[in-house]
Amino acid sequence: MDCRKFRNMVSRELDGELEEAVREGLDAHLASCAGCRRFREISLAGLSIHRAARDADPPASLLPSILAAVEVESRRSPMPGWLRLAVPAAAAAAAVTGIWMGGLMHESYTPKSAASGADALELAYLDEFPPGSMGDILVDASEGGEDE
Repeated sequence: MDCRKFRNMVSRELDGELEEAVREGLDAHLASCAGCRRFREISLAGLSIHRAARDADPPASLLPSILAAVEVESRRSPMPGWLRLAVPAAAAAAAVTGIWMGGLMHESYTPKSAASGADALELAYLDEFPPGSMGDILVDASEGGEDE
C-alpha cells in the first residue's frame, strides 16, 4: 500500500475536493491502516483548531516599528567605514598599475628604430606579394607591367 497517496487523499478530503468514487477507496484503506487513520485524526484536529481561531488585529505601533527597523538597516553598510574607502582605492591603484605596466611592456618590446607599426612587429614581408600570386598579378597590371 502507498500510504502517501492515501494521506494526500485525506488532505483533499479535508479541503472538500475529494470525489465520491475515490472516497470509497480511501475509506477501505482507512479501515485497514492505523497510521493513516491517526494521520486523519490529527489533520482533523488541526483543521478544527485553525477554524476556531479568530483573526488577530496587530497593534497600531507594529507597522511603524517595522518600517523604522527597515530604515535603520538600509542605512547600515555591510562594510566597515575603512573598507568602503579601501576597496575603491585598491581598484584604482590596480588600474593605474596595469596601465603603467602596459606602457613599460610596450616600450620594451618596440624597437627604437621602427618607423611604422609593420616594421616594429617585423611584418614588412606582408607588404610584398609572392610571385605569381593574385596580388602580384594585380600590382603588375595596375603598374602596366608584363601580361602573362
